[in-house]
Amino acid sequence: MANIHVIDDESSVCWAIEKLGTKLGHEVRVASTAEQGLDLLQESRPDLMFLDVRLPGMSGLEALPKVKSIVPDTPVVLITAFGDLEVAVEAVRQGTFDYLVKPFSVEDIQTVIDRALTQQSEITEVRPASVSADLVGTSSSMQEVFKRVALAASSVAPILIQGESGTGKELVAQAIHRYGPRHERPFVAVNIASLAPSLIESELFGHVRGAFTNAIQDKRGFLQLANGGTLFLDEVAEIPLPTQAKLLRALEQREVVPVGGAVGEKTDFRIVCASHQDLSECVKQGTFRHDLLFRLNTFRIDLPPLRDRREDVPPLVHHFLNLLEKEYGKPLRISAAAMEELQGRPWYGNVRELRNAIEHAHILARSGVIEVEHLPAAVSKAWFDRSDDEGSIEENLAREIGAWTRNRLSVGDSENLWARFQALAEKEMLQELLQQCDGQYLAIARVLGIHRTTVKKKCEQYGLLSPDQKDD
Repeated sequence: MANIHVIDDESSVCWAIEKLGTKLGHEVRVASTAEQGLDLLQESRPDLMFLDVRLPGMSGLEALPKVKSIVPDTPVVLITAFGDLEVAVEAVRQGTFDYLVKPFSVEDIQTVIDRALTQQSEITEVRPASVSADLVGTSSSMQEVFKRVALAASSVAPILIQGESGTGKELVAQAIHRYGPRHERPFVAVNIASLAPSLIESELFGHVRGAFTNAIQDKRGFLQLANGGTLFLDEVAEIPLPTQAKLLRALEQREVVPVGGAVGEKTDFRIVCASHQDLSECVKQGTFRHDLLFRLNTFRIDLPPLRDRREDVPPLVHHFLNLLEKEYGKPLRISAAAMEELQGRPWYGNVRELRNAIEHAHILARSGVIEVEHLPAAVSKAWFDRSDDEGSIEENLAREIGAWTRNRLSVGDSENLWARFQALAEKEMLQELLQQCDGQYLAIARVLGIHRTTVKKKCEQYGLLSPDQKDD
């Protein structure tokens, strides 16, 4: 039997935890203020404490250091109706076991009780600081993100952030750095997709004078510039395979060799990566090294799309309105109808699209009140995902060809590469045309713009002839 203390000014919360705890065979004692809770500690030492953040008089966060000084080994679970990143970071900083966001279920309470009574928290301290207000959300999925950000910040391990475009991956990386032990050192952000493929290696590792044409002087790369701090690589899946191998070596050896150089430079940085692509799928497709993925994916944070957390739309809208008010120096409001319209949209562009919509509406709302008619038209999924368009098919094909080429080069299998690619492409195309053109070589020749005899020879070469095919 365990001794559980509940410090909360809501009688319904105290009643629910007390009833469940008693049912599980534990002794539960309750208090409605932090001061009463501290007095309760003098009477009995609990095995677990539930502590509300907002209490009359002394707050839960103010009482927490006093609680930890009296019962340092007791797991403390914070309870809050206003879950945000500040609470999560403060909870981790002060060594709390977990925190619950109201409203929570009986199952949530039981899960926390079971975990707390069978294990001790090993969360290390995180530096207190002002948090980026750009990370906004009250949904359960965002509360989980806040928890993982706080935990990630407490270490220097590599972090992988996965999420659709516009979900705030760089903001998460910035928060991890800001709350981490290297917060006073550089935060170097690099969007790999914005770099020319031929220059990625030079930009990351630097180069020495004369390494290539126009390399007229030595240049330090992003890895050297991030020394002592955090290196954030956005769209990490876009790194070419040969450069991936060099990055892996740099991470393993903690040494950077510039392009054209022979001597490495010792460096020490914390790496945080992000991608909107599933890197596991990239590994299967041969475009990303599995050993590099293992090295980067020590701790993963998945950002949910905005359409899966619609309850976060109102706080995000008000956040953006506040930013605009500060920038333009005049109050800005939104009607209930406009807010309802925003909550009903799918937001395939996620938070970035929502912010753009608010800024668009602000320009039109001359009276200071955003109405439905001020909002831009909803953007369709086809605008973001053109997988059914002919142009997109061609782009995908080009990417697949590039991926196949990189894969062959990375494994040292590049002999007769052009002939092998040609054979792959020709066979697939001829096979499809034989079906579409009912096996008629002349029709195929017209489609391909080559001679009928050439079509026949190619079909024979790839073993595509069959007795029922017509030789016209």
